[in-house]
Amino acid sequence: MDNNKILTVTEEMYLVTIRKICEFCENTPIPIPEIAKELGVQPVSASQMINKLAEGGYVNYLPYKGVELTEEGLDISTRILRHRRLWEVFLVKVLNMDLEEADNLACQIEHVTPADVANRLANFLDNPTVCYHGEPIPMQKGDQLITPEGISLGSLKVGQTSQVIRVDGENTTIKFLSDEGIFPGVHISLLAIGSNGDRLLGVRDKHILISDSITDAIVISNVNHMKQSGKEKQMTAIPLSDLTVGQKGIIQKLNFKGSIRQRLLAMGLVIGETIFVKRVAPLGDPIDFLVKGYDLSLRKSEASDVLVTLVKEEL
Repeated sequence: MDNNKILTVTEEMYLVTIRKICEFCENTPIPIPEIAKELGVQPVSASQMINKLAEGGYVNYLPYKGVELTEEGLDISTRILRHRRLWEVFLVKVLNMDLEEADNLACQIEHVTPADVANRLANFLDNPTVCYHGEPIPMQKGDQLITPEGISLGSLKVGQTSQVIRVDGENTTIKFLSDEGIFPGVHISLLAIGSNGDRLLGVRDKHILISDSITDAIVISNVNHMKQSGKEKQMTAIPLSDLTVGQKGIIQKLNFKGSIRQRLLAMGLVIGETIFVKRVAPLGDPIDFLVKGYDLSLRKSEASDVLVTLVKEEL
């Protein structure tokens, strides 16, 4: 195997596809037809590429079983997924791009991103653990990349919040939870636990009661719920205009369009940013805010088009 060989974008896409298919399982052999279907190519084309990757030492082909990644193939695919998902977060959170558009662009940038740039990007974004698709972002630990495995919702304590990584279980369970608003990527907070183990969850703008029997089907980020550090986020999005002097909110959505949207984005009103209410004019208009270290004055009608989740300071 030539360790100095530079893989093509197509070769890297095959490795990433295999990695994604078996992301939440052991390095199980993946049938070639499944890889071909995922990539939208003919099985014969996929077979030719798999043979090429096997010759390079990036995959192992097991007759009648399928393909599995070697250690080198796993390292490469994990690194590329880290780049893709970090860029997705950046493009959506900072540039406020549409998720589908951001995903398409991230898939292009991932192949040309040096490791040190990815690390700087992660630090800039405060080291997110999941992307906006709810998929885990591999973390850099020294010279090693580690993918967060997640923990059961049952590990969450009352008052803590986390982000759903995946939902396991039967299709009926997955559909039920999805219909209730619980799916990969969504933030949830544990509000209460009943005597029989039922849990009351805060999900977006509503409360959901789930039975103890399906608690373990919900896998959450192990890192996110531990990073409360004196602050707790209420997950119900409310208009920015509802906040009072001294309160903070985290921007979740901007209901602006056109030139005013671009103006406010340029002034620091981006999704995920914390905004602080400094003062309110005697008649309630305008309202002065502090965001990213800058003073910003908005009319009450403008502030009502910014949805935030309230940040509670711990006493």
